Amino acid sequence: MMLSDCWYCGKEISGYVFRIAGNDCDINCANEQITRAKDLLGRLNSEIDSFVGFGLGFEKPEFFWYVFVDDPGMLQYLKDEFSAAQLGFSIYPIVIEIPNQMEPEMIPAIPDKFIMGGTSIGHLNASTTGTLGGVLRMGEKKYVVSTASVLAPAGAMIGDKVVHPSRPDSPRRGVILGRLVVISRMAPNSSNDLDAAIAEIDPEILTTPRVKNIGVPSEASEPHIGMSVRKSGRTTGFTEGKILCTDVRMKRIHDGRLYYINDHFIVMGETGNFAEPGDEGSLVMDNRNAVTGMVELAIHGMAVCSRGTILLERFGFVPPECFEPFEDEM
Repeated sequence: MMLSDCWYCGKEISGYVFRIAGNDCDINCANEQITRAKDLLGRLNSEIDSFVGFGLGFEKPEFFWYVFVDDPGMLQYLKDEFSAAQLGFSIYPIVIEIPNQMEPEMIPAIPDKFIMGGTSIGHLNASTTGTLGGVLRMGEKKYVVSTASVLAPAGAMIGDKVVHPSRPDSPRRGVILGRLVVISRMAPNSSNDLDAAIAEIDPEILTTPRVKNIGVPSEASEPHIGMSVRKSGRTTGFTEGKILCTDVRMKRIHDGRLYYINDHFIVMGETGNFAEPGDEGSLVMDNRNAVTGMVELAIHGMAVCSRGTILLERFGFVPPECFEPFEDEM
């Protein structure tokens, strides 16, 4: 095997050879360049209205960047900025407008005998609709998790009731599951790594840690570009896909206000849409049923997801114990 010198530091590469714009480099130099590029792109994302976001892509052995823009003319400007900063990454544009969370269409539903992930849920009084990600335990208490946009919309407070199915999906037959106990809500005009909330389930409610059409989560895993994942959502049900990019920073509009999401990843469906409005809150799992993330936003059939490790740590859930069933559960 021929040895190669790193284009950035000039040292001989002893391990795997990566490439940036066709230039060989080792993993340490690649990571340094990725960090520099993220800092530059993050600044430009904040300064330029038409620059919607970006994410890191990889196709063996090449690293590159996806850039989300609402004006294709932005591409040359970004390339010029990379050149001026002596960053050699290739850039691939995806033309989209700033995502604005859409109201999902009603899907008639009835309560499940055993409450599980992948089903309809919402805030009782605000009549929101989304997906119950999963039933998690902490000690002798049980909780449901979903996005804060679904469980705790603007104006919601600790102690508010959540209902399954959501009121739009089942106006008269919904079951009150419990009350909000912790909210990790996005802050406008700042960087947000999570939009989530949990509600404590009333003791008399029958539950299972299973996620519909998938099974019981096993542990947590970190997202990697190209990883095969699946989810079960209230709107599109069971779907499979691959992680398109990581290190995602993106603007989004919610309730008329601008937010920045950071440290997310994007999943694209294998044969069709991976997610649509109403799938927000779905847990994204790998082929070992490890929780890799949670769907926070559906755009053009793709899912913008927060990381599973951040989700579980933020609320104090410890895998695999948090996925273990109680004696009365399936």
